[in-house]
Amino acid sequence: MTHAIRLLGLAVLLVLAVAPTFAGDDVTLEGSFIWAREDGERNGALRAVFTPTGKGEWDVAFHFDWEDAPRVFSGTCSGSLDGELAGNVVSDGERKMNFRFTGKFEDGTFSGTHGLVTDEGGIRDSGTLTLSSKG
Repeated sequence: MTHAIRLLGLAVLLVLAVAPTFAGDDVTLEGSFIWAREDGERNGALRAVFTPTGKGEWDVAFHFDWEDAPRVFSGTCSGSLDGELAGNVVSDGERKMNFRFTGKFEDGTFSGTHGLVTDEGGIRDSGTLTLSSKG
């Protein structure tokens, strides 16, 4: 009986040790975006929340204001939060637009580009983004 209790105790400790890796591991980065348009560039503050879904896989939500309204573009990405990273996000609202982003972290700062996926499957460059840790 004592052996069974020890095994149960070890199992509980193992579950408690592993549990934090599945909850509360969101990584929030802040920065800015530039949206290149024919009528001039638009820029603004950007906050990205990365939620791990597997090794080198993330759900991502980009939070920003556009035309005086809060927006959240959500999707997935793969790579590393200290190396190369690329992904797809879809706009919120009724008119769904698909965007791709790609870039690289150097010295703790992500520098990348974003582009609109066209109906033909190509990418139309739409600007840049930078992100880094809040603290």
